[in-house]
Amino acid sequence: MNVSNNNSFQTKIENLIMSYENAEQFDKFFNEIASSDIFIYGAGNAGRMTYELLQKLNLDIVGFMDRRASDLKAYIGKPVFPVDTKEINKEKAFVIIGFLCNEEELKKIKEYLFALKFKKFCYYYEMCIFYNILDLGKDVLKHHKDKIIEAASYLEDIRSQEIFFNFLEGTFSINIEKLPKPDKSIQYFVEDIDHKKGYSRFIDCGAYDGDTAYMLNKMVGQVEKIALFEPEPDHFKRLVSKLKKDPVAKEHILFPCGVWSSTTMLKFLSGKGMGSQISQDGDIYVQCVALDDVLMDFAPTFIKMDVEGAEYEALIGAENIIKKYSPDLAMCVYHKIEHIWEIPCLIKKINPDYKLYLRAHGLYGVDTVLYATC
Repeated sequence: MNVSNNNSFQTKIENLIMSYENAEQFDKFFNEIASSDIFIYGAGNAGRMTYELLQKLNLDIVGFMDRRASDLKAYIGKPVFPVDTKEINKEKAFVIIGFLCNEEELKKIKEYLFALKFKKFCYYYEMCIFYNILDLGKDVLKHHKDKIIEAASYLEDIRSQEIFFNFLEGTFSINIEKLPKPDKSIQYFVEDIDHKKGYSRFIDCGAYDGDTAYMLNKMVGQVEKIALFEPEPDHFKRLVSKLKKDPVAKEHILFPCGVWSSTTMLKFLSGKGMGSQISQDGDIYVQCVALDDVLMDFAPTFIKMDVEGAEYEALIGAENIIKKYSPDLAMCVYHKIEHIWEIPCLIKKINPDYKLYLRAHGLYGVDTVLYATC
């Protein structure tokens, strides 16, 4: 990294922090919604998630809007209106778009609402961002300024800097249009990053039903060893069944466990598909392990972590392995806002020789991954 370019980038990050650290935009965003008649556009699963999120913010809704309103009169106890109804005061209404869609679909939905004379609306994911900021604290930028600037200094290339800046700007402006656009590269198998250790002894934390393991097999063929960790019982059963029929390595080690900073039992929110996670609101307890405790002699060449927000703690639990073997790393850093600066700083603390790169693999900042190699 050119020193002058890096200094310029750090200055750019400092200016970004100064622009948003007074937190006025958060109060403005909340007050506009709270003073409006709130409607959720979409009476389905994402609409339900939007409603549950609003409840956590102590915000109630007037009802849902849906094109199926003639058949669906009510949803989770709230009335359902046709989207083009004249019953809604559009000057007072705030519409939250409550279904999953890509950028082009979202643009068309916003144009449609605007054509119907709705003036105030946002997307569900922007509400998620706002909620996560409040959970972290509105003065997060002021409190974490030094760490953010430190993390920015570690990024090795222009693309990583672009993603870091766009992730922060999109998040703290609560504007998904500013979040990083996805790269075309395949997640965990990025061609423009030189993974020096390769994939021959692979640790998959958050193995789900084997999606990464089978992509690994497709990209590099059968590997020497793979260790897979998946605490969600249903996912683990599918993973075992699939690997019995179609192995991806000469040796498989499967753990029905989560990964953490220590070996312990933790509450786990199950039944949420790919979003099942360690949580104080969990409905079951699961065994969690520190990688240092269970894979001392595995000698990994690559560690992947996509563990729904437990990545920082899981890295702490793998510190000895990382120090001893310096494996290539792929860490998801989008589940918690602070991970985009905390995890680069932690990796550099464990081993200062790592070179760090960011790549974005999904829409709206989802599947943003930090790659480390040395």
